[in-house]
Amino acid sequence: MLIFKDLITGDEMFTDSSKIKLINGCVWEVECNYIIRKQGEVLLDGANPSAEEFDEGTDETSESGYDLVLNQRLVETSFSKADYKNYLKTYTKTLQEKWKALEWSEEKITEAKAKLTEGVKKILPLIGDASFFMGESSDPDGIIGVLEFRDVDGTEKVYMNFFKHGLEEEKV
Repeated sequence: MLIFKDLITGDEMFTDSSKIKLINGCVWEVECNYIIRKQGEVLLDGANPSAEEFDEGTDETSESGYDLVLNQRLVETSFSKADYKNYLKTYTKTLQEKWKALEWSEEKITEAKAKLTEGVKKILPLIGDASFFMGESSDPDGIIGVLEFRDVDGTEKVYMNFFKHGLEEEKV
């Protein structure tokens, strides 16, 4: 299995257990599904409830949302178009510093910059109708996933988009 982690924060953003597609070599598109999960009783191994305790008949609880958001514990945030453009300026600067720290070659950095620019051109038109998610650490310097709603053959599909060059793949 592959885990895709934010290059800056190390947060796990998605895995290849989801339907993923690389668009133009610059943006990972991850299909999301709306789910409802029941949260059952938690029993610890070796636990022995006291005889005096009794079941208080607690209600079952559930959580709902997009599988990717729940599985990776992504945190929703918001941006105006202007705020997102400002974020991109800071993010790309931080990302380039990270690439240099990882000792990427100048050729690889130049290619990554070009692909990142191409990815930004794909993402910017989505901003007005999109939702935004950061990693579990809620570090504002990290990658932001852009959740888009798209009509595919009369069915609404949901996709989360991530810049490829802001992620590292870890095989487990």
